[in-house]
Amino acid sequence: MCKKIRCSVLMVLFLFGVSHIQAQTECELALTLATDEFNAGHLYGIPAMLSDCLNKNQNDEWRQRAYLLLTETYLLLEDPIGAENSYLEVLRANPEYVTDPQRDPIDLVYLSKKFTATPIFEFYAMLGPNTSPIRVIHDVTIGGESQTKQSYKLRLGWQMGAGLNYNYNNNVTFSAGFSYVFTGFQHITNNLFGPNKDIVEFLDRQTWATLPLTVKYGDDEGKIRPYTYVGYSLNFLLRDKGILNVFNRDSRMSSTNGLGEELSSADNETPNLNLNSHRRRLNGSFLFGGGVKYKYKLDFFFVDLRYALGTKNIANTENRFNNYAEGLPYPYVDDDFRLDNLSISIGYVHPFYKPRKLKKPRTKSVFRFINRQRNATDQS
Repeated sequence: MCKKIRCSVLMVLFLFGVSHIQAQTECELALTLATDEFNAGHLYGIPAMLSDCLNKNQNDEWRQRAYLLLTETYLLLEDPIGAENSYLEVLRANPEYVTDPQRDPIDLVYLSKKFTATPIFEFYAMLGPNTSPIRVIHDVTIGGESQTKQSYKLRLGWQMGAGLNYNYNNNVTFSAGFSYVFTGFQHITNNLFGPNKDIVEFLDRQTWATLPLTVKYGDDEGKIRPYTYVGYSLNFLLRDKGILNVFNRDSRMSSTNGLGEELSSADNETPNLNLNSHRRRLNGSFLFGGGVKYKYKLDFFFVDLRYALGTKNIANTENRFNNYAEGLPYPYVDDDFRLDNLSISIGYVHPFYKPRKLKKPRTKSVFRFINRQRNATDQS
């Protein structure tokens, strides 16, 4: 029973494939015959010859050729509405179709300058690593000794985001997005409470929701298109977790001989500490960046490099000296500092092409071409 069902399904698929290929062959033949009729000057019957195939789900390449033939036919028949409607269908089949004065009739080139299919909106998504340099505003220490040394180390984070682009024109784009950003840094204190004494390592990890708004300027031609942008980002801190490692190097007096005895260094690690109350939750950054887009068919892939310059002190100064855990006075206190971010992302852009008639036709280039051709003819 199962074998019979399987064979029936395969037979249906085979017949469907054969009928589809046959339909494509018939439509290709119809387009060839219509082209021959056009070349012979028999114009009135061409729309009827192509109408049945145009109502079917033909591939975009065939539809582009068919509607181009119809556009030229309607132009010769002095039917401007038919020509405009047909050329719109050309752009729906291939949003990036461009006429060529050296190849196409000049009336078709002139008509094409009244239309565009450039995308007004685009969707993008991106993902990549980042790191967060610290810019200290005011250095704060626990012990206050001059020998105490503090330093920051970079930690690797990551981000993912998506958003919409609005293309003001072919070169200028306004973008609004949403990103989920994971950042972190490490703060190291040496010689706490005296030379060669305690070492405190503090690892801070933040989770942000950001709303980047940018203005971008980029190239609009070629496979590889560089761009640059500036903007501002609203950053909301969702969560801040920290871990302290304390290496105790204190000495004590021995009860047996009264001599100083050095304690061995020990790694005393705290559990995850909730630092939300020690941070300002709402922050902002100025954005500077650039990248390169690579065109693949009608979409784009890109590599983006961005620097976010923090604008606010993210440390909550009112809670600076509060214990991170009740009853446990950990030997660490925040500096006043701004958190920057350097990120690199790879991403994808999907344009929403919209064939439409322009309010202001771009026909000046056609007249310039005609004048050049006329001058060349006169000189010869």
